[in-house]
Amino acid sequence: MADATDSKSVGGNPMRVRLSPRALAMMYLLLLATGQLAAAQQPSLRGTVVSAETGYPLGFSIVTLHPNIGRQFTDAAGAFALSGTQAGTYLLSVRQIGYAPLDTQVVITGDSAPIVRIALRRLAIELPPVTIAGQQCTRPGRPDSSDAALLAVFDQLQENARRFELLADSYPFRYGLERTVRTVNQRGGGGRPSVDTIRLASNDDRDHPYAVGRVVEPAWGPWGVGDGVYVIHSADLRDLGNPDFVANHCFRLVGRDTIGGETLVRIDFEPATRIGSADMAGAAYLDSLTFELRYTETSLTRTERSALDHLRTVNFRTRFRSIARSVSLQDSLTVITTYRFGRGPTIETQRTVEIRFRRQPPSP
Repeated sequence: MADATDSKSVGGNPMRVRLSPRALAMMYLLLLATGQLAAAQQPSLRGTVVSAETGYPLGFSIVTLHPNIGRQFTDAAGAFALSGTQAGTYLLSVRQIGYAPLDTQVVITGDSAPIVRIALRRLAIELPPVTIAGQQCTRPGRPDSSDAALLAVFDQLQENARRFELLADSYPFRYGLERTVRTVNQRGGGGRPSVDTIRLASNDDRDHPYAVGRVVEPAWGPWGVGDGVYVIHSADLRDLGNPDFVANHCFRLVGRDTIGGETLVRIDFEPATRIGSADMAGAAYLDSLTFELRYTETSLTRTERSALDHLRTVNFRTRFRSIARSVSLQDSLTVITTYRFGRGPTIETQRTVEIRFRRQPPSP
């Protein structure tokens, strides 16, 4: 049986061809194979990230290819592969906490891409003597290059935030917060504490970022809803990495300080003086060798200008721990709230439990 029948062209019209089902199937397979071949030939930038001092691979480094190609963690062997490139010149940014960042240009031709080896050097920061005296925050925003030590520590704080954000996007997880709330009377005693557990997902707060005037806001989702139920931001990693938070706060390097029995690197933050609403002031404490975030201390400023104007003070202390290589998550939190009239302080503690990844991140 013939696979096709044809008719001659008439009056300059193109010849029409009617294909049998078998011929159509063969043509589809040919087109599919051609598409797969084109995809296979599309250049992919590959490489490894290693320590300049030891040559050992740096797993869980962040590699980003600009403009707008992609961002990913390296695997345990320090390897990465970024696809979707075309011929051209790109900027490859490589970041690893505790190491100096590196940006380099790479050129990709039409049919191939280079295999690169990126060596990062350990970060060495010369810390100043401890300084506590504060100044009014009249020039908020990212520190400039006039204070190299402050800028280096600030960038490490931002790196902690970037790592958490990429982990939450690439390897979503769920976890619980076991909460205990106790009210203390004037004689130091108190009633029976209340205990409950809130179930959260790593991206639950994505739609509620820091914003001026919204540090105290009505509760949402897992935090509960209803009249008089509010959430107070406490400078978590999403807040500290938020561009609006950076633009509205000043940062000051205190130096080495001790908290929780550890000697850590302390960087303070405070809201701009022009902010008239309640906001956050406090400090972040980073490991002095790895620069991983270990603690934050946060206080609510101008409580009288919030929806919770009956409060006198709200002070948080958050302890962090690693849930993947050099990626921190709140381990525990203690918040002490005092009131303006006729009520003893409230002490709330939170403990993170039952972390479950939807897709397990690579091993360190």
